[in-house]
Amino acid sequence: MRVLVIGGTEFISLHLVQELLRRGHDVTAFNRGRHAERLPAGVTAIAGDRKDHAGLRERLQGHRFDGVFDITYAPTLGEDVTALVAALAGEPHIVFISTGRVYDHALPIPYSEDTPRGFYWGDYARHKIAAEDLLLERHRTGRGPVSIVRPTHVMGPLNTRNNETFFMDRIWRNRPVLVPGHGGWLRQFGHVEDLAIAMAAMLGNAKAYGQAYNVMGEDTVTQAGFVELIAEVMGKPVTLRHFDPVLLKSFDKPGPVFGQNLVYECHAVHATTRLRQELGLRPRYTLASALAHTWAWYKRAGGLDRPVDFSFEDAILAKIGA
Repeated sequence: MRVLVIGGTEFISLHLVQELLRRGHDVTAFNRGRHAERLPAGVTAIAGDRKDHAGLRERLQGHRFDGVFDITYAPTLGEDVTALVAALAGEPHIVFISTGRVYDHALPIPYSEDTPRGFYWGDYARHKIAAEDLLLERHRTGRGPVSIVRPTHVMGPLNTRNNETFFMDRIWRNRPVLVPGHGGWLRQFGHVEDLAIAMAAMLGNAKAYGQAYNVMGEDTVTQAGFVELIAEVMGKPVTLRHFDPVLLKSFDKPGPVFGQNLVYECHAVHATTRLRQELGLRPRYTLASALAHTWAWYKRAGGLDRPVDFSFEDAILAKIGA
């Protein structure tokens, strides 16, 4: 199939491009061209900014695709999705990468695809919900098939989120890991390759038309348990230092203390039953094996040699007397 990927050179979209190529698809990537060298051989590149609607239409003119994966978030507004749809010839299958954060996280876990959506996560959720609604209306009115993918925290090689590697940096250097609060909020992760496989498997699959799917791993873990599992995978001990997160307010510019986006006071657990029952898909990676894969990649990539500024954490440790 002829496939367009909006993105293609960053974390999730690059893994998706590689999976689509493995399946024999003809892949075109539309992005700003800043990292064209990352695209695998055989991928057609179109340089442009999706938020430049006139330019988007101009650059896609004359191209025709069977499927389109919309992955980039710039942030992407409903009007940007509308512009993309208008620029596409024919009625290709659009697979839109949304987020598990469209759900109202004030509700009890786990969150299924039928859980009410809401703006618990502010503008990020608002933008994603608006895009979902526009695309699902496209499907309902017979203007082309649509599938919605809702991942949660995505991990694995090339991750642009400093989550699992944040802790690897500290555990490797025998530093204590700061834990804001009790560290008992539940988290759920998914390996990027499992996400890419699921997205590619939806392409052209009529069972996925008009549907939304949670796509992530099956394991749930507390914040503290996540850090301890990383240490176990690394074969290193770890010391946790809990502190009152109110302490962060005493700093003019507080730095990160627990990954890039893992500090929030609610559970985030999702059901993946629909993906299994309707599409027969299940993750290949457990959380432990996903972390082991990331750890092996991080070592090969020289990540452990990167400079890390621990001054803010040292200031916290000094205040709590650790």
